[in-house]
Amino acid sequence: KRLGSTRKLLFFNNIRLQLNEQLRCLDVRMETQVALVAELQDFFRKRAEVELDYSKNLDKLAKNLQLRHKEQKQKRDQWPLFSTYSCWQQLVTQTKNLSKDHAALSEVYSTHLVSRLSQVIEDVQRIYRRCREIGYETHEEILRVLQELHTTMKTYQVYQGECRAAEAKLRLVENQRLKIEQSLPKEKLDKSKKFRLIEKEVQKRKNKYFDAKLKALKARNEYILNLEASNTTLHKYFVDDLSDLIDCMDLGFHECISRALMMHISAEAGRQASVQAGLDALQSNISSLDSRLDKQRFLEFNHTAFMIPKKFEFQGKNDEVNILRFAEPELQKLLCADMETRLVQLKSRLTSLRAESEEVWKTLETAESTLLAMLTAKDYDCSGYFGENALPAHKPPETVSIKLRADRHETEEFYLTKLREFMIGTSRIARLDSKHEHIRQTLVDMSTSGLESPQSGGRVGGVLHSPIAKPPRRKRIGRLQMNGQPKLFGGSLEEYLESLNLDIPLIIKSCIRVINLYGLHHQGIFRVSGSQVEINNFREAFERGEDPLADMTDASDINSVAGVLKLYLRELREPLFPIIYFEQFMELAQLESKHEFVVRMKDLVQSLPRSVVIVMRYLFAFLNHLSEYSDENMMDPYNLAICFGPTLVPVPEDKDQVQYQNQVNELIKNIILFNDEIFPTHEIGGTFYEKYISREPDDNDVGDSPSDHVQEDMDSEVYPSEDECESLEATAQFDFVARSDRELSLRKGETVTLYSQVSNDWWRGSVNSKEGLIPDKYILIKMKDEDREKLELFKSSSSEESMRRRASSSNDSVLSGASSSHSPLLGANPPWPPILPPAGPPPTTHETESCNSLDSGKDSASEEQLLRAEDDEPSTISPLPSEEMMSNEPKTIMDKERSKKTHWKSQSVGEVMQGEKNDRNGVTDELPTFSQNRELWQRRATPESRR
Repeated sequence: KRLGSTRKLLFFNNIRLQLNEQLRCLDVRMETQVALVAELQDFFRKRAEVELDYSKNLDKLAKNLQLRHKEQKQKRDQWPLFSTYSCWQQLVTQTKNLSKDHAALSEVYSTHLVSRLSQVIEDVQRIYRRCREIGYETHEEILRVLQELHTTMKTYQVYQGECRAAEAKLRLVENQRLKIEQSLPKEKLDKSKKFRLIEKEVQKRKNKYFDAKLKALKARNEYILNLEASNTTLHKYFVDDLSDLIDCMDLGFHECISRALMMHISAEAGRQASVQAGLDALQSNISSLDSRLDKQRFLEFNHTAFMIPKKFEFQGKNDEVNILRFAEPELQKLLCADMETRLVQLKSRLTSLRAESEEVWKTLETAESTLLAMLTAKDYDCSGYFGENALPAHKPPETVSIKLRADRHETEEFYLTKLREFMIGTSRIARLDSKHEHIRQTLVDMSTSGLESPQSGGRVGGVLHSPIAKPPRRKRIGRLQMNGQPKLFGGSLEEYLESLNLDIPLIIKSCIRVINLYGLHHQGIFRVSGSQVEINNFREAFERGEDPLADMTDASDINSVAGVLKLYLRELREPLFPIIYFEQFMELAQLESKHEFVVRMKDLVQSLPRSVVIVMRYLFAFLNHLSEYSDENMMDPYNLAICFGPTLVPVPEDKDQVQYQNQVNELIKNIILFNDEIFPTHEIGGTFYEKYISREPDDNDVGDSPSDHVQEDMDSEVYPSEDECESLEATAQFDFVARSDRELSLRKGETVTLYSQVSNDWWRGSVNSKEGLIPDKYILIKMKDEDREKLELFKSSSSEESMRRRASSSNDSVLSGASSSHSPLLGANPPWPPILPPAGPPPTTHETESCNSLDSGKDSASEEQLLRAEDDEPSTISPLPSEEMMSNEPKTIMDKERSKKTHWKSQSVGEVMQGEKNDRNGVTDELPTFSQNRELWQRRATPESRR
């Protein structure tokens, strides 16, 4: 017991030391920022003096700066962590090339830039002091929560001891009663005074034991809740609060530096064209100033101090965690009632706190936008000081500067106050939400196991079965700082997806689509390097927002496609697997039990941002699909892990690269193998990876319904009226909700009447006597003998050119029909049942032969003759064909479409083997499938007059 308490105290002290180390690191960071700005300030001050002495003194200055940097290399070891460091380096390089002086430059440097950088130093120090106070206050709150945890643990142990003592006394009295019962005959027991006394004592001891156990269980529950709250507090602080605090420290810092440097660039614009190359390089460095990148480098450099600690675990016997399940019914009833009451209170409290937090966040966003408007004012233009009509340099009026400074200080103070309220409020919400969720899950588990059924019909049941909805995206400090489209390569995945409102970046989706179509069987995919020129071209196109792979039709550049995908993942600002979770990932990689790995990895994935989880799910589903073809491409899960491990999970520089790389590879391999079990499906929604992908990059599940005039034109040109043509019947395979008045809603199993097909994706028909548009991919046409005759009747009215157009357009239709059970609708993959063939007569002998000839290739010559005869068919409307023609023609069409489908439809290994097995066995009783029916009826879609 003392050993456990000592270990707990040691862990508590380690967290205190870690928090103190964070403050020290932040102090060093602020001093480094100030040193950088001071160095820039000193640079411009000396530059103003040296400008009068021309190039000789400028060259001397550059040498002095480089020498100083070399001498103070140890003190400046963190300089490369900041993007402002590259600006300083560029300034030193540019100074070497300067050879002319200008009087206005000296005035601009000495009057404006030096004073502005002094203000930057003051601003950095002032904001840091306030942020440090907020951080210290947060540390105190964390330590207070940990102290409460320690107190509840001690209370639990005391009550547990009292419970055991009461139980021992009860057993002692019961033994005494047993001895008396054994010593006296049964008829004398009721008359024995000693027995009656011992009976009362037993009852008394039972009551005391009951009370002691109730207190112990309540203390245990309080201990577990504080344990959850402590873990949540630490997790939120290390994941959210620290990041927001550093972002707040950097808020406006780079803008101020940019304004000072932009003034320098504006002054230098009057110089000759010989220095333009140096100015362009400096402009590039300024545009690359990125506070988020600085923060990421800083966290990686000091990752030991900012690594998320391990979760606190329950201190007690293993069976005591679930002791409530084995408690007496009376205790269960009391504890359940107590938990239900507390659950309702927590729900109410959380609702009010979230509303308050939302209001604070809106105010915080407004203050942030106001503050950024002040910090990004474009007051650095000095071009008017040069030229024939140059104005004398002068300082702005003192009153204006004082007014601007006062307004800014007031806005800063208001912003920091709201930031403090927001951080404290969200921390409180996180703690209460963890308690709420734990109680709710406990009650749900008890309800499902039949221990105690909560009042599902009352307010408790409503709270129990409706967990509090959490926001899909985390509120981000400094989000308004981003202007324009975020960077793709070297940028943040979360910010990119949030800015463009995407689930999967275009580069990942496009590269995976091409590899799915043409690279699944390519040997050494992702291992063989591609052309660096092609990779760079792809990169530039994707960075511009274009898709250079949209028109790719073969595997000639497949290695370059794989290379640009790996390059994008490797250059992400934050790795796909966050570095703050590195220790936890490595701990999971060492697990021997695969079941335990899946359970713990799934729990860890839930703590990652939603956008990152969706991308990880998409990527690993693709890698799992790719590994199914390892017999051909030689890329099994372990080989893929070797290729993607260093890219997805980079090992920190201070770690043993060789030792940890093996663990990284094992981690990635296991995730590839068990991705279906690890990543959530319908809980977070989003885009799912499809094994069957169309050649068209923008292939949607259901297209938009055709416009009115297009529908009218197509109906009037091709199809007869409803009175002149018999209608077709179909069955709804899935539920469909109409998106406009022109579309019809469907329920699975309903009978649909079809009049005409107006496009590849839509039919005109009726459901329940209501006419409108019906989606083609949601229905299964009933194929009977008379329907086949209707098919030939419709087909004979089309022209030669229309037939060729339909043959090309049916590729997409066949693919989408074959993959309809795998295609997600509106970003989610509904649990659709497998599509069964409709009941009807078996296919004819001609159809069976055509199916067998697809793989054997014996009838290829006759197939070409039939297709050639079909192409030579006159475009005018022919008379009704004979029965022989009607039986042979569908066979030819089906053979043609199936031969096309086998060339570009990607199949899994199991499907290919099953297809070969069926061909060898000569299966002849196959019924028409949903995709085959769609292939046959697709010929009705193209108008006769398009020739």
